[in-house]
Amino acid sequence: MQDEAVNTSVLALFKLSAFRRFIGVLVPAAFADWIDFIAIMVLVNYTWGMGATEVASVIMAATLPRVLFGLPAGILVDRIGAGPVLMAGLVIRAAVMVGMFFFANTLALLIAFVFLKSTISAAFMPAQQLALKKIVPSNMLTQAVSIDHFVIQSTKIFAPVLGGALLAIWSPHNVFLLGGLCFTVGALFCVTLLGVLKKGQASDETEQESNGSVLRDAKVGLAYIWKTPRLLLGIALICLFIFSVFLYEAVLLLLIKETGQPGASAGPIIGAIGVGGLVGTYLTAKIGDRVNLHLMMVIGSFFGGALTIVAGWLPFSPEPITLNEQMALWFVAGIFSSLITVPYGAIIVKQTPEELLGRVSSVGEMLQSGLTLISIPIGAFLAEQWFVSMPFFAGGVTMSVGAVIGFIAVLSLGKAPDPEPVISEEAV
Repeated sequence: MQDEAVNTSVLALFKLSAFRRFIGVLVPAAFADWIDFIAIMVLVNYTWGMGATEVASVIMAATLPRVLFGLPAGILVDRIGAGPVLMAGLVIRAAVMVGMFFFANTLALLIAFVFLKSTISAAFMPAQQLALKKIVPSNMLTQAVSIDHFVIQSTKIFAPVLGGALLAIWSPHNVFLLGGLCFTVGALFCVTLLGVLKKGQASDETEQESNGSVLRDAKVGLAYIWKTPRLLLGIALICLFIFSVFLYEAVLLLLIKETGQPGASAGPIIGAIGVGGLVGTYLTAKIGDRVNLHLMMVIGSFFGGALTIVAGWLPFSPEPITLNEQMALWFVAGIFSSLITVPYGAIIVKQTPEELLGRVSSVGEMLQSGLTLISIPIGAFLAEQWFVSMPFFAGGVTMSVGAVIGFIAVLSLGKAPDPEPVISEEAV
């Protein structure tokens, strides 16, 4: 049928009123999520004069809630719907940012606020994905996920830059207040979406099942993932990518230093990764539905891993590697990273029914956050025991070998769609 034909036009999405309103929610919320990052680092490092241990404790407070509360948050989304969770998440985080403005005067209070904000964010992401599935036609979901990723990736680049610029004239606490204002703007847009995001009749029919125990709901979600091979493969590939990347993420600045570049080079190189990610997101939006999404993840993993190995070799190069050459390398690596992350988001949304999307997407987020906490100290250990390039070699080899195994799995799945899994009581 014509309405099921693939639509590769990104601009066509903005003809949908509900999608435009969704972007009105997403942009200020994503911006607010990152504008406070540099302010927190400056507050802890410079204003309070603290060191690496205190910074690590703040980062842990921002990551741990996604591991602890990811699955319960997804169950909450499935039970009450995307609209109320989005609205509550925006309002509560606005209040948290205002609380940071007034009361975050000690490290303990700052950590408490960061932990609370991250806990609320754990429910916001699955609600965001469920909202996309409800307001976007199925033949445009890959493009919608690409735009969603583009916005988030852009704010990761520009929000900290703006936050850093504002710190020249503002205190970190004033930046927190601006973040609260951004969340408030997102909440105002969200009010206009509540009617569109109401739970449908199909969701109401499953309400009785959802009223069981949280443990049973969690088992249903996990059983669905286990019985859906394409979903399981997508989650496996993204987890492999996250583990590999965070092996070397924390020592990237040390690698840049090892290549003879000054500390100021870190900004352009990290910016090149971000811009490459944006380009890769656009490419995925244009070709994502014409190519097997799992195959795109495999390609991104294999070549991304190969480039990571090349990056680890840079300090051993007999010829000096210029800043422009390093930026070009990381720009291409950023493109391949989007060939992994954007298709993963599309696979999650496409392969999961609405009534399970919250908990299924939360499982993916929870696993990724857990692997982040594990891989960072492993990477630091490898760098200390051997040399700075070792985490890059380990991460690159892990990605490339995993991609080969993933390619074999893609071939074994073939082109036939997965049958609808039947989740029996025994499976639960």
